[in-house]
Amino acid sequence: MLGRFSIRFRLTAWYSLSLAVVLGLLAVASYFAMRASMYRAVDVDLRFSLAGVAQFLKSQQGSTLSELPDEIGRKSTLGVLFQIFDDQGKLVYQSDGLASHHIKPVAPTASGTAIVYRETGPEGWPVRLAAQRVTFRGQPIVVEVAQPMRFHYASLREFATSLLISLPLLVVIAAFVGYWLSGRALAPVNRIVEDARAIDSHRLSQRLSVPAAHDELRRLSETLNSMLDRIEVSVTRIKQFTADASHELRAPVTLIQAAAEYTLRRERTREELVEAMEKILRESRRTSQLIDSLLLLARADADEEVLQPAPVCVDSVLRDAVDRAREFAAGKNIRLAAAISEDALHVNGEAALLERLFFVLIENGIKYTPENGSVSVALRSSPDEVVVEVSDTGIGIAPEDLPHVFDRFWRADKARSREMGGTGLGLSIAKWIVEKSGGTIRVESAVGHGSKFEIRFPKLQNDRTLTTSQS
Repeated sequence: MLGRFSIRFRLTAWYSLSLAVVLGLLAVASYFAMRASMYRAVDVDLRFSLAGVAQFLKSQQGSTLSELPDEIGRKSTLGVLFQIFDDQGKLVYQSDGLASHHIKPVAPTASGTAIVYRETGPEGWPVRLAAQRVTFRGQPIVVEVAQPMRFHYASLREFATSLLISLPLLVVIAAFVGYWLSGRALAPVNRIVEDARAIDSHRLSQRLSVPAAHDELRRLSETLNSMLDRIEVSVTRIKQFTADASHELRAPVTLIQAAAEYTLRRERTREELVEAMEKILRESRRTSQLIDSLLLLARADADEEVLQPAPVCVDSVLRDAVDRAREFAAGKNIRLAAAISEDALHVNGEAALLERLFFVLIENGIKYTPENGSVSVALRSSPDEVVVEVSDTGIGIAPEDLPHVFDRFWRADKARSREMGGTGLGLSIAKWIVEKSGGTIRVESAVGHGSKFEIRFPKLQNDRTLTTSQS
């Protein structure tokens, strides 16, 4: 029911309800504590009165039981309301105050020396009585003293009335104070809500205000700001990725369209038609490669590209990647050297993806290495790891560009990279394959001194024999 109201209202309601229950229990306990205290005080007075009457009766040893009423009437200065019964329960004496208020002389059931308490009397004049058996001239009698309770009950009713009036008043006052305090406590939440409403896809750089107090709301604001940081990075990457993908796709499509339109403007010789078709085919292949890479990364981002890792002989896969790259290296007159273990070194992964990883790195080194340069591939192992290194003597990477080499569509020289047929996605795919295979990848480079990519995989076996082959 309360769930439909605001947090402020619910906090106030629960606070007020809890306070009402606590005050109610305290009021009930206070009422009964005062009532018990009142009875204890009255009973103490009654015991003193019984002791006084008993002392008075001892002083009347010369009187008989039948003469006792007259003797009490002549000599008593006790100022106590009391009555006396003989051993058979017959009334011997009753104070005028009790008789005038029509207190029925009912013999109490006192036995031994124990004091017996009871209450009686008409509605307007209740009394509390205490009875005790004593001995008068060798005869057992029962003495009962009384104390009017009218003023005591009136005080108790006044106390109960004050509790009934003050309790709701206190709860109402506390509810207003609680509502005000909850508003003060939730004010930072309202600021967080206002700040959050102001943030949209065009203002992702804005952040929530952080309260000064080191409390839960501060931690909430800092957590939300951290989440906004991640969202901003992701959205920025998506926007950049979309823009780069659009640009990368637009370039080959524009070239294909321009080549086709130029060819159709007039009659062309066979050589001109072949040249145009080769240009169209080259751009079509590049576009197809780009689309395949985009689909792979999209499935990877959506966790749809589920890998099924199994023990893979990494040295065999690396040899296949080197063999594939030899023709490409020979075409640029680049020496490709490989130092690969002949023993089986196994890692967890998928053979096809690992071969693609190695080929991307080797191909990348060949692309950015000038003619007559060299690319080296090495496979080595340690007790816990298998390490693959791909080094080149190419143009290198500037220090400020190193943090971005694995970003999608990032290239230090976009125009030159496009001329070389790159899509800007190879190293992004390579890093994804390494991470999904449980490994790590890092790059070292300096402008004009080439680059070195190092991949480390957890090792599944420890055999290691190294041979070197060059071509």
